[in-house]
Amino acid sequence: MYNVALLVTRAMAESIFTSEDLAFLGTFAEYNAPDTLPEVMTQDFMREHLKDADTCVTCWGTPSLTADMLTPRLKLVAHAAGTIKNLIPPELWDTRCRVTSNANVIARDVAQTVLAFTLTSLAGLWTNARNTREGGWKGGESGTFATRRLEGLNIGLVGLSLVCREVIKVFKPYDCPIYVYDPFASPIEMRELGVSYLPLDELIATSDILSLHAPANEDCRHMLNARNLPLLKDGALFINTARGMLIDEPALIRELQTGRIFACIDVTDPEPPRADHPFRTLPNVVLTSHVAGGHSANGRKKLGAAVIRRTYDYLTRGLLENEVRREMLTHMA
Repeated sequence: MYNVALLVTRAMAESIFTSEDLAFLGTFAEYNAPDTLPEVMTQDFMREHLKDADTCVTCWGTPSLTADMLTPRLKLVAHAAGTIKNLIPPELWDTRCRVTSNANVIARDVAQTVLAFTLTSLAGLWTNARNTREGGWKGGESGTFATRRLEGLNIGLVGLSLVCREVIKVFKPYDCPIYVYDPFASPIEMRELGVSYLPLDELIATSDILSLHAPANEDCRHMLNARNLPLLKDGALFINTARGMLIDEPALIRELQTGRIFACIDVTDPEPPRADHPFRTLPNVVLTSHVAGGHSANGRKKLGAAVIRRTYDYLTRGLLENEVRREMLTHMA
């Protein structure tokens, strides 16, 4: 039997694992039972349970691993959430331990959120619902801009990430031209995905819906800024489910204050935004609390199932899906 250390909080374990999936885990590994997990995960708990572990499972709420936790026996860190940038110590990359994450699973949730933001915004449902709640009863033109259907509108996507690939899939049935800006994507990949490349400024100016999916690195900080945000079309829909650092927020606020665009913002810099932040009060902004990916009840269970399956595949067959390698970090969220 292998040994798997569950390094997640009790509440997290209850939200991501089903009894059936844990029963399967028990067929090939010993593991610390969820009812023995702490309410708050600590590095001392992690250190103790990693002593004899072949693999470990981490998630949101797991503190950073440290170099002294990396035993020669540890073969795999299976992260049940997305980004691993603040979890993995640099020393791990010089060991035989490998890393996998659920970024591809979460990407599907984010893509569905992007589609939901798009359809709801184009239909003017946010402002219509607010108006009816306040006692009004306006017709179909009650949105910030005239309501529109999605078919035929230009979709602009920034960053050909895992999420972006899933977003492309959800937009495909609507017969929309899809344009992507990513300086590292090959024309072959663009062709296979059925999308067209545009330089960033042209993408911004062309898009009816502009959605950000670029990585959180310094090269991408404020890639949307005071110089290029004015290029957005009047009536454009702007969506950010990636990272707040990608946007120069004061510059975006100035564009929003004109009333000429609409924005759905799921991430800010910092998080949470201050209580009097304009994103909270502007009528043409929908602000959500970084919930685009991995937070639905049934989606959480998919995270647990995926991480157990990957652990099984690696331990028993040497196969590793969705591996994260050191050289990938600069292009990941």
